[in-house]
Amino acid sequence: MTRGPGIAGLLLPALLCGLLCPQLARTENILAIFSYTFGSSYLLITPYLKSIVQRGHQLTLISATTEMPEIEGVHHIRVAKLDMLMKILLEFDYDIEQSKWMEAQFVSDYFYNCSRFVLEDPGVKALLRNTSAQYSMIILEASHTDALYGFSQVFNAPLVGIAAYGSAWNIDFLVGNSAPSVYEPMSALGYSPGLSLLEKWHNLIFITEERLVERFIYLPRQIDLYKQNFPNAPVSLHDLRRRFSLILINQHFSMGRVRSNVPNLVEVAGMHLHEPPEPLGAELKQFLDEAEHGVIYFSMGLQMLDKWLPPKMLATMLAAFKQLKQRVVWKSNDPTMANKSTNVYARGLLPQRAILKHPNVKLFITHAGLLSTIESTHYAVPLLCLPIFFDQFQNSDRMEKIGVARSLDITGLMPEMVVEAIEDLTQKPSYKQRALELSARFHDQPMTPIETALWWTEYVLRHKGADHMRIAEQEMSLVQYYNVDVVSVLFGRIGLSAMIVIFLGWKLVSLATRNLEYRFNVPMVR
Repeated sequence: MTRGPGIAGLLLPALLCGLLCPQLARTENILAIFSYTFGSSYLLITPYLKSIVQRGHQLTLISATTEMPEIEGVHHIRVAKLDMLMKILLEFDYDIEQSKWMEAQFVSDYFYNCSRFVLEDPGVKALLRNTSAQYSMIILEASHTDALYGFSQVFNAPLVGIAAYGSAWNIDFLVGNSAPSVYEPMSALGYSPGLSLLEKWHNLIFITEERLVERFIYLPRQIDLYKQNFPNAPVSLHDLRRRFSLILINQHFSMGRVRSNVPNLVEVAGMHLHEPPEPLGAELKQFLDEAEHGVIYFSMGLQMLDKWLPPKMLATMLAAFKQLKQRVVWKSNDPTMANKSTNVYARGLLPQRAILKHPNVKLFITHAGLLSTIESTHYAVPLLCLPIFFDQFQNSDRMEKIGVARSLDITGLMPEMVVEAIEDLTQKPSYKQRALELSARFHDQPMTPIETALWWTEYVLRHKGADHMRIAEQEMSLVQYYNVDVVSVLFGRIGLSAMIVIFLGWKLVSLATRNLEYRFNVPMVR
């Protein structure tokens, strides 16, 4: 008869686990606040939040009503007003020719309302008044949610940020990166690759303008919200913005974005890939399986509306697809138009990751959003990029430099241009080979992205905010941070020495001139 392990046999593994895995032995109360109103960002954070709960931590979540899915074991406060912002966003008539200042005003209004609606919600107000509520960490979107940083003051808890769109100069500022890149403005309006000296100056001027926009258009309204809702906070918002214990950024150096990061800025690109992909439906699977010449997948993103695209662009794409021997799977807001072609399968919603994973998919035509770019890297699929706004231009530029993509300007598309690009990308083996190499180095990490995110999150918990990770310059004034005092003394001495030398030289010349006048009794021409 087979005997069971007995009590001692069961206790020993548990004891060893407790000794070797101390991070599992202690659970904490964590508050997460996400005022996103669009679904793609929730795709990123949902696996992360689920994993936090699975680690045994108690999670309170503040988010929009419809976009954020239910997570078992989470105390959820849903802010209904955030859904209004989604409607406003979808009704917005985006113009690719609009100025930076027009875009800045819209962005300022949008994020002001994101923060305001969260702070005005009755459930959130009740939480802030609850004197018994205690949290060991506040997790939120790092960028453009400044007024919400005040939760860390109420609960005396460290701040952990998520940078869903990767890093730029504003994220560098929050963690104290001392060498922010001149290649990465927040907005793509006016963006240039920054290869030549002239382009570098162009980007530097552009980012300086963005700093002025943040300082005089965006930030004052967030400061007003902060003061109204956290009147007893001992720290000003300006100081609080530089006190992040950790920021998890949705990027990875293997994808051509190498940066000199401080310790509390951690790369976790691909964190959302922890969730299993949605399966293919039977009809779509058959369409992919039977594609003799391969499949091209075309999607301009989860929230992209046809009205934001240039006129006739979709008709141009359809005319190009009709000339192809490959089959096309198209995520379209108007599937009836796309399905007029016999080689096109169009739907309003499609399981993107399952499609990209299919061996018959040869090319991904995309807006070059960050999640789409990461997924194409994960599954080693070459790209035809059609960027429209924000980070998409930088993403497509990086993929093109790596050799896995080509980019086209959506404002001047012609069917023959699209066909030529598709044929080049599908017929030249170098694109697929580079995609495989890129995917291999992206996967070659000591831990998965979600494991990395969880490890550093719990590191901050274990070390009570992990202040030792933060760069010391964060506690300095701007004069100290930029060494203005040292530079002033240095250049002051040099300048004083130069003035003395110039003065003495002038005196010597004047004296020599007088001597000549006196000796020859001839006035010198001055």
